[in-house]
Amino acid sequence: MISPGDILASVPAMTTVLRVALIATLFATRCLAQTGTVTFYTPGNTAKSVGASLLPKSQQPFTGWLFDGPQRLAHMRPGRFMTFHLNPGAHSFTVPWHSARPGKEPLVINVEGGGRYCVRLYAKMINFEVIPYEHFNSQIEEVPCQLAQSEAAHMNPIEIKQVDPAARAELDATATFPNESQSQR
Repeated sequence: MISPGDILASVPAMTTVLRVALIATLFATRCLAQTGTVTFYTPGNTAKSVGASLLPKSQQPFTGWLFDGPQRLAHMRPGRFMTFHLNPGAHSFTVPWHSARPGKEPLVINVEGGGRYCVRLYAKMINFEVIPYEHFNSQIEEVPCQLAQSEAAHMNPIEIKQVDPAARAELDATATFPNESQSQR
């Protein structure tokens, strides 16, 4: 038979175990809830974009590296999207044209825990018709997620091999573009 003294002696040990379990549960929940979701996309090549390339100025799909500060996130290709779960705070995104280094014109987003952000990537093309020369300037802009969903719902997710290994843990591998009900902005 267990004596009352034995029961009382085990109470502090049980209390410590319960405290540790409660703290671990709260910490895990807090970590998951603290990230913000940022979805990037670039339009695909269409007959319209090919025809527009003959105009003096046009918007074209972006192809190249996406950076968050000095960290490469992924190599974007036309008609793709990707969603990352990022820690709260200021994130400086750049899309340099044909460079493996961060760009000079960042889009800074202050990611908030539970926040939802959508970003369109494209290339602004200037076609000098007198001289056979084209100039591309990569562009990055935050757009309302409702607009992004209407533009990109049909797109495919980025292939995992296009995501930098250091950023793969932050990638959301969902196969469909986030819908409006998931959007907060």
